[in-house]
Amino acid sequence: MALAIAGGVLWTHVWETGGDKRLPWQNVTAQVHGHALWPKAVTRSFWRQRQVDRFLARIFPRGAPEFPRVDYTRRRLVLVAAGPRSSTGYRVEILRATEHRGAIRIAAREVTPALGRRVVAKLTSPFELITIPATAKRVYVQWQGRP
Repeated sequence: MALAIAGGVLWTHVWETGGDKRLPWQNVTAQVHGHALWPKAVTRSFWRQRQVDRFLARIFPRGAPEFPRVDYTRRRLVLVAAGPRSSTGYRVEILRATEHRGAIRIAAREVTPALGRRVVAKLTSPFELITIPATAKRVYVQWQGRP
């Protein structure tokens, strides 16, 4: 009986969850040059510079922000943007990155301004740009606190 319970626990924690492993990531948002007003919420990962260039040219036909150069043999670039917001009080926060069997999961959340906090009323678009170790696995962004 104890063996069956131990087997069930092992199945639940290792097989079904895939033994989630924390993945180191680096925030490179501060290295973006130029204005980035994302027209909608975007989550995207890139494993080649050509993908980045084409994506930015399509989203910003009148002049794209400049993303930092990445060594794509070692790193992969991940963009997490919340879309247009009405003030400077919003931001995106990356909570964690985990490797789960055949996929990478990035947990993110949008931080909204607290009541009474001084913010400037203007159109903004909060985002985070991170790098993770190079991988062929699919990258999924899971927004925490969103339906």
